[in-house]
Amino acid sequence: MVSTHDSGQHSAQVATGGSAPDDGVDRLLTLQEAADGLKVHYMTAYRWVRKGELPAFKTGGRLRVRVNDLADFMAQRRVDVATPSWDPRRTDWPLHVDRLVALLLTGRGVDAGSMVRKVVADGAAAGDVYLHLIAPALHHVGEAWANGEATIADEHRATEIAAAIMARLGDHFRRRGPSRGTAITMTPPGDQHALGSAMAADFLRAASYDVHHLGANVPLDDLRVFLQVVPTDVVCVSITNPGLDPGVYPELVSAAGEGDGAMVVVGGQGADAAAAGAAGAVYLERLQDLTQRLDQLGHAV
Repeated sequence: MVSTHDSGQHSAQVATGGSAPDDGVDRLLTLQEAADGLKVHYMTAYRWVRKGELPAFKTGGRLRVRVNDLADFMAQRRVDVATPSWDPRRTDWPLHVDRLVALLLTGRGVDAGSMVRKVVADGAAAGDVYLHLIAPALHHVGEAWANGEATIADEHRATEIAAAIMARLGDHFRRRGPSRGTAITMTPPGDQHALGSAMAADFLRAASYDVHHLGANVPLDDLRVFLQVVPTDVVCVSITNPGLDPGVYPELVSAAGEGDGAMVVVGGQGADAAAAGAAGAVYLERLQDLTQRLDQLGHAV
């Protein structure tokens, strides 16, 4: 969610009868032009103005936005893209999840992509789309398979559609500013589901980490070799398989000890908190807490 600091000052600039600032040296945009630049509907941009998040003022009877203010706002959204919304009423997530599940299970990839783009265009942050739309929809797809309501082929097709949608959202997670460290994202041997680790990779990129996404089912011997070549601060491991051998946790920590000795963070619906802790790894319950947790542990450059 976009920061709302200085909201009183911003609200004062909102055009409710005020005049244009005296230092108007920046090129001015109409609110429609600003909305086009943000790739959102006009009313979404207007709500941000009314809430004091997007600075604007009225001149000539129309709302105007400075180019520099728009650039600052867009930069804030890139940085905060992985932060969950403070206002859950912004988007009807359960409704969108149900729609996306239906589209995924029937293989309507184009329609699914269009639906997700519409949700983003209406003002939802890409990080929220991951957390509150794509992840729960895939969970429901998995449940449909477990209950015999969908085949493995259906589940694989749904996963590929979701992966394509995430690839198109990638630009929303561009790194801004100097590097905060180097991270690896992956799933361990025996875990074939890579989307959770791909989401973690995007969250880390948005937080200014250099990320090497290794994907699913990574052999630990190969991880050791990789870490000897690429200095790494943290290895983030997504585990979706609850039946994974608990012995993999100490093996992950041992492998991460190669090179400069990276910290291991594990999470996902199949992760074992007790086994992770006993092995010396950090267990993370919620993906949205990842970068904040790394900051608390002092693993940001």
